[in-house]
Amino acid sequence: MPSTSAPQLLGRLSAAARGPLADSRRLAAAGGALYPVLTLLVRLPQTMVPLGVLTTVALVSGSPALGALCAAAVTVGSALCGLAMGAAATWRRRWPGLLLVGVLNPLAVWWLLRVLAAQGAEPAALLPACLLTGLVLPQMGVVCRLRWQSLLAGSDRGDLLEPSQRHESVMDAVGTVLAAGLAGLLAVRLGPAAVLAVAAALTVVSVAVLLLHPSARLPPVLVPWALGRPPAPTHAARQRRRRQSELRLPPVLVPWALGRPPAPTHAARQRRRRQSELRLLPVVGAVGLGALVGSVLGAVVVFASSVDAVVSVSWLYAVAGLTSAAAAVLASAPVGAGRLRNRWVVTAAASVLAAMLLSVPDDAAGMVLVLALVGPTVGPVLVAVHGIADQAAQRPRATVLTTVTTSAMSVGIAAGLVLSAWSGEQWGYRTAALWPVLSASVVLAAALRYVHRWQRTATGTGR
Repeated sequence: MPSTSAPQLLGRLSAAARGPLADSRRLAAAGGALYPVLTLLVRLPQTMVPLGVLTTVALVSGSPALGALCAAAVTVGSALCGLAMGAAATWRRRWPGLLLVGVLNPLAVWWLLRVLAAQGAEPAALLPACLLTGLVLPQMGVVCRLRWQSLLAGSDRGDLLEPSQRHESVMDAVGTVLAAGLAGLLAVRLGPAAVLAVAAALTVVSVAVLLLHPSARLPPVLVPWALGRPPAPTHAARQRRRRQSELRLPPVLVPWALGRPPAPTHAARQRRRRQSELRLLPVVGAVGLGALVGSVLGAVVVFASSVDAVVSVSWLYAVAGLTSAAAAVLASAPVGAGRLRNRWVVTAAASVLAAMLLSVPDDAAGMVLVLALVGPTVGPVLVAVHGIADQAAQRPRATVLTTVTTSAMSVGIAAGLVLSAWSGEQWGYRTAALWPVLSASVVLAAALRYVHRWQRTATGTGR
């Protein structure tokens, strides 16, 4: 048995590694050789700015909780910016909004640095500046996901839409690693304020790259049949079809002949309610996953403060990001809908177990080891949640659900970061380490509930 199981395991790992590479080659052929790489680089400021704010404020004030609160304000503002960008996805002239954000972002960062230099750690002055910085911090993940739709519609490659969304999930994880590593290097060499300055410069470059890329001239995907799907009937067409059907039926069978639609049956209401819950649960899972990531970062900040190594927060966070990115790459291989649901449940359960280890370490070496174990459970959950969100809603509603899921994760990061850092400052690191366990439990509960509701929806039984 061992002689046959080992080659099978190696074969599966090899296939899992080849899947993402094949997707990247096909996407590069459809969108250009450099575009998949650009989607990674433009993500860096989105992680660097909150980390820079967290480290700078924590050092200036000596309070991890205040640093976490300011970083959470940036994250919430960025989530609102992402929702606005998603709402403007169907506008034919979207570039003025992106250009405005690119111009205002460095100005907001400059104002934040001035506030830090002039007024120090005064919360009344810091929080509005941090919130404004987040409001003009574009969520490039949302922009790239929407841009892929225009690219693939223009090249008539609707079959690559699902691989493009998997690719973006991997880029989310890899971008976090690069951003955290770069933020740590800048904080150690040049100081935490340099992280914000470099992030502002990268934001300007990212906006310029996306505006000058040939895909910026493509029209937005305004209609769902741009990717090979038939259009939804208009209101006039539905009215005309209803009148034609009424003419063919006996009067006794059409109580809605005066324009009143038939009342939905109990089974139809139940089915609609279950489908709505199926669309909601990936959003709940994204909130829980964001809270897991944020609470881990909050616990790391409290731990680093206890050992007088706040500047090294980004390095520690990058350890979890590195293993998370590696696991996300392996998890991005195409799988069926059933295996994707199972993967969500299994990796969420593993994240609960891994999060329990955060209360164990007493020194930096132990923390690095634990973070290296927590990371591989986060990346696959990220890929699974976005994949489930894409399956739970058909196009074009899936675009809206994906945007909401991305912003919901940002809100979860802010909540987990604040709760973990504040409780850790009040009652110690062990208390801060409880929040990742609670957050991972929310992800697991959402996964189990999704599988349960999907089975009921597929079989049409039960509540």
